Amino acid sequence: MSHSSRKKVVSLEDYGQIRRSIGSGPGSKALRVIRDQSMSMLEKHIETMLDSVDDALFSRAEKAENNMVQTQYFDAMRELRIIRKDIENNFLAQFKSHFDRGIPRPSMQNSTSGLDLEGDSDLGLVDKNDLEEDLAISNMVNKIRSQCVQSLYALDKRIGFLIGDVDLERFENPVGPEAICNAFRDAADCIETGLEIRLVIFKLFDKHVGVNIDTLYRELNQQLIKMDIMPEIRTVVRKSASPQQHAGTTGRPGMPGNGETGGTGVAGDAYSGGMAGQPAGGVQGHGYTQYVQPSISALTYLQQGCDTVDEYGLPADIPVLDPALVQTGTVNILRNMRDTSIIQNLGKSGGMTLDIVAILFDYILDDRNIPDAMRALIGRLQIPLLKVALLDSNFFSRKSHPARQLLNRLASSAVGWDESQGTDDPLFTRIESIVQTILDEFEDDLGLFERLLSELDDFLDQEEQQAEMRAERSAKVMEGTERVAVAESTTLEEIQPRIESDVNLDFVRKFVATHWKNLLFICCARNGKDSEEWKHAVQTMDELIWSVKPKTTPADRQRLVAIQPRLLEKLRIGMERLSIPPTERDDFIAKLVRAHGRTAINASETDEAEDNGEATQAHSSPVTPESAETTSTPAKQQVPEQEQPRAIDDAFTARARQLKAGTWMEFRGSEGERIRAKLSWVSPITGTCLFTDRKGLKVGNYTIEEVAHLLRSARARLLNAAPLMDRAVRTALKEYENR
Repeated sequence: MSHSSRKKVVSLEDYGQIRRSIGSGPGSKALRVIRDQSMSMLEKHIETMLDSVDDALFSRAEKAENNMVQTQYFDAMRELRIIRKDIENNFLAQFKSHFDRGIPRPSMQNSTSGLDLEGDSDLGLVDKNDLEEDLAISNMVNKIRSQCVQSLYALDKRIGFLIGDVDLERFENPVGPEAICNAFRDAADCIETGLEIRLVIFKLFDKHVGVNIDTLYRELNQQLIKMDIMPEIRTVVRKSASPQQHAGTTGRPGMPGNGETGGTGVAGDAYSGGMAGQPAGGVQGHGYTQYVQPSISALTYLQQGCDTVDEYGLPADIPVLDPALVQTGTVNILRNMRDTSIIQNLGKSGGMTLDIVAILFDYILDDRNIPDAMRALIGRLQIPLLKVALLDSNFFSRKSHPARQLLNRLASSAVGWDESQGTDDPLFTRIESIVQTILDEFEDDLGLFERLLSELDDFLDQEEQQAEMRAERSAKVMEGTERVAVAESTTLEEIQPRIESDVNLDFVRKFVATHWKNLLFICCARNGKDSEEWKHAVQTMDELIWSVKPKTTPADRQRLVAIQPRLLEKLRIGMERLSIPPTERDDFIAKLVRAHGRTAINASETDEAEDNGEATQAHSSPVTPESAETTSTPAKQQVPEQEQPRAIDDAFTARARQLKAGTWMEFRGSEGERIRAKLSWVSPITGTCLFTDRKGLKVGNYTIEEVAHLLRSARARLLNAAPLMDRAVRTALKEYENR
């Protein structure tokens, strides 16, 4: 077995350690990468699935065979809105936990060893609900397996290769269909509205997640191929074959070839440096002369943490910089270099360049738009940026300079990061890695900045895409919640005044307050209260209520006769849409027709009652001072005008109104904690602002008035995300000119 192949083999004992705590070796790194990549893709699809739950349950509610089933679907909608995040988090947590622990492969012996064959026979019975769920999950797993035969076969081989269990005889594939589906089943246990609802959710999981599993497996295979994990998969592999036999030999020395990608890699000359004493980054003609080389070399030596520069002909007994200060990045170390031989050897132009770069870092180190920890990382680049300015005189004048662009990108991405995300956050570790790469590798090749900028852009683009998708889903959920809340309140506002009248018959009042309310809610939630569908439903309700009121004139009675056929037809259509049973529909229509007959017959009695109503009321309810006071007092006590809180319209309110999507803000909690969030969406319904973090996860939602109050009370502040280097260079040059 070659050295390169041995590095990629992880024994079962090693996998036991990986399952307890994923390490940092070559095998564990590959496992960690595919775990994280799987979780990222599954998170995207589970969010899409949960976004579709409302529509699916709405559709089923409309087609329900009776009111009880319909109510069950509406209850499930409300429940799932509440526990949506729990389902998503539990699913990802279950998947990660199973992956990290490793999943033992079940055997006949394992599956029966826990049964007491001589005990109570009831122990052998399986709950009917569990059996149905088992069947649903089993069908889903089989369907996924049939759709992913080729990609799953290759992935099984590579996973088996990584954990030293080539044919997965002892462990299951931790990203196999069983692992994914069972993790979701465990997460769905929190759904309490019954088996039928869980089965609906399983179908949605199959529709939105299951169909994308093959794509996931293909991407995982490609990722492992990039990491040189079994680039070629043979259809038949002998168990005794070593990993070396499964790898090609067309790649670079010491590394297996990549049969699926043609064995191409990074060309050696792409990373080659220049000749000694010559810049490799193409800075000839930009002031790079031979006399600069000793100082550049000395700066490189200091940049890498050394405290003397005797190798470069300078006094060995003069410590130039404290290595600790270079590493902290919180102090402007360039100020201490003005009188050293390193700068004096560069003449007047070198001193001027140092002064400008020092002013530039004064600005950067004072910029509170960037969190302290991130600012310290950028502050460690003082010497490399000084070297760039010495090597290339276009650094200050050219905004597109790769070093400036890289610093701009580091700073702009850092604006969205806050201390609560921790230094293990992928963005922090990526920026830290970039800074360390510059400190370790940058001598005089300016191309390094361009390469690091390209890599950072790829990373940020991927993060931004994922964040935008999450923010969009949060906005949709928020809009759906608002739409439902508006539909509920609008429906109640329409119905309540109409059913409070004593004139309405009880059976009509009950019908409107239960069945027709659901129809109005559906119309408003789906199409809004300005839709024709909503207007027709309200009109039908008004005609129904009017039809059972006493008819005092011949014109009213004639109108009733005219609208009755059309009214009954609209009521039947509405009741069919609500899935009210036929017997209940017919019973209601019969009662309504009889009520219509009574209103016409008793018209004369109603007229007489109206003539005598005023005297009767006066006789039965004498007006006393107390009752008069009660009558004149509104049901809802009014706050005196001078005590009513007035909306504050000041500069903070104006600033809140002017906020645009993409604006970053820092919020301060009650205990002083600081959270950074971006305005991602403004509700077209209520004007509420949705703020999300860098990953697109919801931080909070506030009205314009609430945002203004937070700004006014210094519990929130706007962050300046304009290009840092452009601001810093402009300030530094202006300050230097004014000296």
